[in-house]
Amino acid sequence: MANKERLVKTLIDLIKIDSPSGEEDAMDREVSSRLESLGLKVSHDAYNNVIAKLAGHGQPVMLSAHLDTVEPGRGIKPILEGDVLRSDGSTILGGDCKAGVAIILEALTAALESSGENRAIEVVFSRHEEGGLVGAHNLDFSMVSAKEGIVFDAEGPPNRVTVSAPSQNVVTATITGRAAHAGLEPEKGISALLIAAEILGKLPLGRIDEETTANIGRLEGGLKRNIVPEQAFLDGEFRSRSHKKLADLERKFRGVFDEVGSRYPEAKINLDIVSTYQAYHIEPDSQAIAVITQALTRMGLEPIFESTGGGSDANVYIEKGITAIPVGIGVRDFHTTWETVVISELFQGAQMCEGVIRGA
Repeated sequence: MANKERLVKTLIDLIKIDSPSGEEDAMDREVSSRLESLGLKVSHDAYNNVIAKLAGHGQPVMLSAHLDTVEPGRGIKPILEGDVLRSDGSTILGGDCKAGVAIILEALTAALESSGENRAIEVVFSRHEEGGLVGAHNLDFSMVSAKEGIVFDAEGPPNRVTVSAPSQNVVTATITGRAAHAGLEPEKGISALLIAAEILGKLPLGRIDEETTANIGRLEGGLKRNIVPEQAFLDGEFRSRSHKKLADLERKFRGVFDEVGSRYPEAKINLDIVSTYQAYHIEPDSQAIAVITQALTRMGLEPIFESTGGGSDANVYIEKGITAIPVGIGVRDFHTTWETVVISELFQGAQMCEGVIRGA
């Protein structure tokens, strides 16, 4: 059976390994070693995603989490206070998604301690999930045969099951005006930052409706305070669970850039809008839902089916034909320095995952 003390120790050990996106090698070595010691066959694809297989009965079920964290995530000092694990406040905690990794490792350990049978399992630990689901996009799907699975990468308790998530389009724009001395001849300049400000003032941003959001998260530009800024850069996104609303937002964004750009014919605006992942909606009669529901029901937990405004590796898996559904991992306040893990919910996640592996 799942062991809470061992689970917490594993999580703390993983949290102390620095693994910002693109720097997952140390995490890879640790989890690969642990998986091999449990008897799983561990492989890597060309992108170095970890793929491990456990023989068992029935069709395989995929268990997935990602190895990387956001910044600030170096030198994390985890502090356990009762039922809550937190950082010292100078960094994130890294519960996203090391709580998911720890849940899978503990569940495998507990299930394999028993002499009973287990389901066939395929573990996928992806790289560079943060900032674009890069590892999942580069996963060699020929190495994965599962058609159902669970992604341990959602907020809240494990009975919080995400059955609907949005598409995301990433927006980047480079604006080129004309530099000039701000004190001697500002009238000869064309301020790229002023053009960017006009664009920002006209874009539909924030909460558009219950399933649609838009944001410009970064604006950069200029060189010095006495130079009319020649360059500006915008980096943003918009999301929706509705394909129609996503297309409408793209038209609006392009319209605003064209409208503002027409007032500055001597400036140059390069706008790029790229789809990074697709929306999904899973029906209640899905086999993947049944696997999760059965495990939760045996624990006396009722699944809570929710929609989200966030994306995860699940978006890519589902697009590629694997119905892998996100569940809660006991984490609150992802991507913040006040991120926490609720230990009792983390333990429930390991118990649920163990039940899936046992297939009882």
